[in-house]
Amino acid sequence: MARRMSPAVAFLFCFGLSHVFEVEARFQNSVALHRQKREWIVPPQILEENVDYTKREFIAKIRSDKEDVKMRNVRYSLKGIGADQEPFNLFVVNPENGYVTITRFLDRESIAQYNLSGVATFTDGTIAENDIGLRIKVKDQNDNPPVFGPMVPGDVNELSLVDTAVMKINCFDADEVGNPNSQIKYEIVEQQPAGAQMFRVDADGTVRVNNPKLDRETIDQYVLLVKASDLNGAPGGNAATGTVTIKINDVNDNVPTLQGPFEASIEENTDKVEVMRLKASDLDLKDTDNWVTKCFIASGNEAGYFSIHTDPKTNEAVIMLDKAVDYEDVKDLNLGIGVMNNAPFHPSVTGGQEGININFGGSGDGAGGGGGGGGGGGGGGGVGGGGGAGGGGGGSAGGSWSMSGSQIYNVNVKVKNQPEGPKFMPLTKAIAISEGKTFNSNEVIARYPATDTDTGKEATNVKYVKGFDPDNWLTIDETTGAVRMNKAPDRESKYLVNGTYYAQIYSITQDLPSKTATGTIAIQVEDFNDHCPTLASKVKTLCTEKDAVLVTAVDEDAPPNGAPFTFNVVPEGTNGKWTVEHFNDTTAIFRTHQKLWPGEYELTVDVKDQQGLSCPEPQKIQVDVCTCTDQGACARTGAHGGKGAFKKGSRFGPAGIGLLFLGLLSLLLIPLLLLLCQCGAAGLAGDFTDMPYDTKEHLISYHTEGQGEDRDVPLLNVVDRRPNFMSRDVVGDMYFTGGAGGVGGAGGVG
Repeated sequence: MARRMSPAVAFLFCFGLSHVFEVEARFQNSVALHRQKREWIVPPQILEENVDYTKREFIAKIRSDKEDVKMRNVRYSLKGIGADQEPFNLFVVNPENGYVTITRFLDRESIAQYNLSGVATFTDGTIAENDIGLRIKVKDQNDNPPVFGPMVPGDVNELSLVDTAVMKINCFDADEVGNPNSQIKYEIVEQQPAGAQMFRVDADGTVRVNNPKLDRETIDQYVLLVKASDLNGAPGGNAATGTVTIKINDVNDNVPTLQGPFEASIEENTDKVEVMRLKASDLDLKDTDNWVTKCFIASGNEAGYFSIHTDPKTNEAVIMLDKAVDYEDVKDLNLGIGVMNNAPFHPSVTGGQEGININFGGSGDGAGGGGGGGGGGGGGGGVGGGGGAGGGGGGSAGGSWSMSGSQIYNVNVKVKNQPEGPKFMPLTKAIAISEGKTFNSNEVIARYPATDTDTGKEATNVKYVKGFDPDNWLTIDETTGAVRMNKAPDRESKYLVNGTYYAQIYSITQDLPSKTATGTIAIQVEDFNDHCPTLASKVKTLCTEKDAVLVTAVDEDAPPNGAPFTFNVVPEGTNGKWTVEHFNDTTAIFRTHQKLWPGEYELTVDVKDQQGLSCPEPQKIQVDVCTCTDQGACARTGAHGGKGAFKKGSRFGPAGIGLLFLGLLSLLLIPLLLLLCQCGAAGLAGDFTDMPYDTKEHLISYHTEGQGEDRDVPLLNVVDRRPNFMSRDVVGDMYFTGGAGGVGGAGGVG
């Protein structure tokens, strides 16, 4: 039974159809499965590049439903890149039916995706509805070959390990990234020089070492032709080639060699001369630390006769004679000469790695050829496995390997004999003399004749002459070489060095040309106890609150005639009671046992050395006793403002002497004045007058009876309460202190 739609339901249905866009816009992200009418016709989204779509009727079409609802004409247009922007009119739309067409081929490498906007307007120019986005993605084709970027030459050390990275090839494919069209596979199609494949290329373009036997001395540079193919090398892809240059860096994998002859000769008694030069050879890169040689004397130079260095201009080993050789002692010398480079050897040389065969030659005579796996004979040896390095030359020089990686060459140096003159043996003559021995200028203390080095006997036909003698101690007999003293030896002389006096003697041959030998006389002066210990200082300062001073003595004699010293107090000439305490070998503590007032005191001491010797007269020390400040310094300010130590007794100064003469003149003047005066009552009777007032009104009687006041000042110590204020007078051995009103410094009453 068919149902009829009610008018209300029909109204709602028509209202919904007229508002489809709003519903689609509102629920365009909803997941609800509702059927909706499209407002725009969705176009295709992918177009392939390099494909001709210009013949198609349309590649997409747009249409607004409002064209039917409103029953009015709608005009369509496009905007965006490829429409109304560069590239213009690549995409066009039919304004009447909304068909979108393409006018040219697409190129993904130019623009990979076009984002256009479809616009619908009414014929009166009003907007029919909102723009719709039209996205057209361009599908990639393999239309671009790989392109090599700038090829910077690479470098790698010789003897590098397999898989060592050398460089990275810069190659680019413009096709879509991540697409097989842009995925590149590398391969080395050619290597120059040809031979074993020394390198390989990873998928990312990294060139790596493929063979560990790279040898710069054989091939120092490789040129590789590298092919880059897209599609990961699959058939049908695009390919390109590029040239790669790889430089082989030098390492110190070749031991330097020396070329003979390995024999030389020197004259005896000669020094500072060049003995020989040994030419060095090294296959490593010239003028580098791997090539520059560094030679050393490994053995045979224990006496230090020779030295060796490298001539920087010629790279030769130069052996120098630094010290003269005596033929009678040494007739020939065998030196072990080692040679190495400034740079350390590569591990392959010292056995750390395989990869190159080092052949150290033994003996041989050829300059080249010879034995040893590709190496050269001769003294130098050679490097096998790729070229030889003959080190031969004239002599035979057996080599040996040292732990440092260098080869040791045996060099023979012969010493030539020369006629020699006399020689002092020993070179230094030691003579011991006691300082206290009785001096006799005629006594021979020693003989120091020269020796004929050829015969070993005492030299004849020679004359002896004294040389260096700073204090003129010696006399030398010119015929016999007898040594005598000019003066008594003095161990305390400033010319002694550690108790020894040095002088020189010359032996001169009588023939021509004359030859001279030099000997040294060392007089060892044995010490004699001829000095008594003396005080280092004869003035000491002692604060009143202290009771001890340190006394130090010195003695010019050496042990056992010097310290330790014995100190004693000599009562005669000593003020007060003192005792001695030990402090160290040269110093004693002198301690007083009574209170000392500020002033000067004498301390007489006797000092004896280790042998009991003391000076003939006791030695005196002046001890200045003073009141000290908190810092321990003397504060010697007297009552009269003067500073310094107080002295016992007194003396007149210029002013005092003047006052003394003035007093004497006064004594002479008084009798003269008495002669002019009138004496007696007669002369004075008229000179008295009565007082103008009553004396009784002004004279007061106190009725005082008894003994009067004592006006004499007692000899008592009066302490002034003012700080640091002191006055003193000396009467015999008694000391007084007082203030300004006490006993004056000159003995008067203040």
